[in-house]
Amino acid sequence: MRYTTLCTWVEKEAKTAGQAEAVVRFAEVAVPAGASASLEVRLPDGTLLRGGDALELAALVRAVRS
Repeated sequence: MRYTTLCTWVEKEAKTAGQAEAVVRFAEVAVPAGASASLEVRLPDGTLLRGGDALELAALVRAVRS
């Protein structure tokens, strides 16, 4: 995620809540080994990449962006 994207989301949340600042909470998510989880990455051009292995998906994103 780009920093500017995060800032935009935080600003929108603050406006929606009618506050000067938004409270943003993050949570770490762990996928148990062997679980059949599907991960998705949507690139800025709208391309959607799906996979079950985070490292392989990250490599695919790098390959597509280069």
